[in-house]
Amino acid sequence: MLNLKPKAKQVTGLQMLSRDWNDYRTFLLSAPVGYGKTFLSAYLVDKMIQQGKRTMFVAPYLTLVRQTAARFVQYGLPEDEIGYVWRDYQPHDPQRLIQIASADTLIRREFPDNIDLLIIDEAHMKRRALLDIIRDSGIKVIGLSGTPFAPWMGKYFERFVKPTTMKELISIGDLSKYEFFAPTKPDMAGVKTGNLSAFGNDYNEDQVAEIMCGSELVGDVVKNWLQHGEDRPTICFCVNKSHANYITMEFIRAGVNAEIMVAETPAEERHMTIHRFEQGATKIIVNVGVLVAGFDSDVRCIIYARPTKSEIRWLQCLGRGLRTAPGKDHCLIFDHSGSVHRLGYPDDIEYDDLIGKNDGMKAAPQAAKQEKAEKMPKECPQCHYMKRAGVYICPKCGFKPLTGEDVETDASRGLKRLSRKAKVYNKNEKQAWWSQIKYYQRQRILKGKPLSDGWAAHTYKDKFGEWPRGLSDFPMETSPEVWNYIKSKFIAYSKTSGSTQ
Repeated sequence: MLNLKPKAKQVTGLQMLSRDWNDYRTFLLSAPVGYGKTFLSAYLVDKMIQQGKRTMFVAPYLTLVRQTAARFVQYGLPEDEIGYVWRDYQPHDPQRLIQIASADTLIRREFPDNIDLLIIDEAHMKRRALLDIIRDSGIKVIGLSGTPFAPWMGKYFERFVKPTTMKELISIGDLSKYEFFAPTKPDMAGVKTGNLSAFGNDYNEDQVAEIMCGSELVGDVVKNWLQHGEDRPTICFCVNKSHANYITMEFIRAGVNAEIMVAETPAEERHMTIHRFEQGATKIIVNVGVLVAGFDSDVRCIIYARPTKSEIRWLQCLGRGLRTAPGKDHCLIFDHSGSVHRLGYPDDIEYDDLIGKNDGMKAAPQAAKQEKAEKMPKECPQCHYMKRAGVYICPKCGFKPLTGEDVETDASRGLKRLSRKAKVYNKNEKQAWWSQIKYYQRQRILKGKPLSDGWAAHTYKDKFGEWPRGLSDFPMETSPEVWNYIKSKFIAYSKTSGSTQ
């Protein structure tokens, strides 16, 4: 029996799986970093053991093979029932009820015929031989992924299970809050793209490296961290080894203990680097794509210096800084790649179905692009803080754009405000109005001149001709535009009633 009980959102995931267990063979469970997918796997393994059934857990990296085995034992699964499919690692015993396999080893061997449940970690990583097993074996399969965006996934997994979102886990405290800054934005015009990596469509690495290795951009990375990094334990994501070496040397020249980690770094050396990082002797680990999974150290700052168009890469990297830790109230994220301008906040990237699941997906991209443009954060020109869409005053430095909005980076607005036609508001702008009305209401309550919820709702309805149904009551500082509208309503009311507000 396990020595831990599942959390509320893990219970939700288990209930969703149980509900559809007899109707589907293959499942994809989507949950972000911090959800506890390994514990949920252990819970499922425990249930299978009680029925005398055999489970195989497939991990994409050797570090995750070791880590999963350690976690399973920690959670209370019997160590003497664990066998390995990983080179010549022992014990290799196909009869044990728990099999933990390296994906690369598994696909080079004949797949065993005695597996009742196959759990695949990081299921968005494409391995053709493993996909053939999913499709042809007839075994019950559960894929796990925090980024199930690969365009082929809907062809192999029948049932999409999504018990929670990154935004929800942040709101309930299971993930860390974050603050986003974009100190530099490199010019990516003319850089080629293609399906170049396990992360899907992305920029050409050689061209990106040539841009990012510029002395000015590297200098900005170091200078910004020295000024605003608050000496936090930090990981930095780079393009390639040359880029990582350059940045590491510049940090060392500035007196910061930084170490480099790349694919060729031996396992023992990686462990020692991570140990020094966790002890505080190393302040920054500069890496090239090796800390995107299985890295659970306390990270309080991320430097993202690898321009990308891949939502998978973006979320996998940023997720390293979103785990909670004692005394950690938020993670600082410094984007020196322009990726936040292209892809937006990590918790705004959500899919409610697997891509390629049905023919109706063909009509979705344009609508998805429009909705995404409306959600894109805007950069404060004063401090480079990335504000959520619809936010008027910068919450970090208090800067107020002269025009009322950051027109240059506002893709949803254009110059429609110069037209005589009535402005058409999107959902984010309506939410911003409602949040600012609720802020004004709260300020009146603090001043001892309360206004009712009915007043707030009617003020919104007077503006938009509809009630604020489905909108969040989270307050947002009132902009001059909204304040002037409220003031005009009070003036109009006083003229008809003879009263004043």
